[in-house]
Amino acid sequence: MKSMKHIASVAAVAALAVAGVTATAFARDGGRIKSDMLIGVPLALTGPTGNIRGINGAGAAWAVGESEVSVKSSGKVEVEFNDLVFASGGNTGRNTVATMRVVVSCLDAANQPVNVTSAAFPVTVAVGTDPGGDAEFETSLDLPSPCFAPIVFVTNPAGTGWFAVDGL
Repeated sequence: MKSMKHIASVAAVAALAVAGVTATAFARDGGRIKSDMLIGVPLALTGPTGNIRGINGAGAAWAVGESEVSVKSSGKVEVEFNDLVFASGGNTGRNTVATMRVVVSCLDAANQPVNVTSAAFPVTVAVGTDPGGDAEFETSLDLPSPCFAPIVFVTNPAGTGWFAVDGL
């Protein structure tokens, strides 16, 4: 019985060592977090109720169509989305916000959130039957190192209210 515990302990230490090497190699090779889904802020998470790492939910519900987000350990961020539009209120199904920002939120080595905000980027607005809400944006941000548990937000022009966040 004692040797079984010893074997289990050695196996656990070996697994942690391999995981550490893998994580280090991943970071050195320009590791990347990628998501093919943004989720619009639901009505239940609008305003302060939807606060995630210091960023409130937008003041109205939002929906988003096809989307993709990529964050590399180098700080390169790419965001592409279609039909990021109001899901409630007088402009339901339309986008009237001409510029937005990306915020990448990390936990630093002390487990504290660090939010890094991009410059504003253009987003199409609704015209006629086109709902707008389309954008492609690429930038480099000075992310903390390490950047644990990154979350990518698409926010209002001030960076204080999220319209969409990466997720499943």
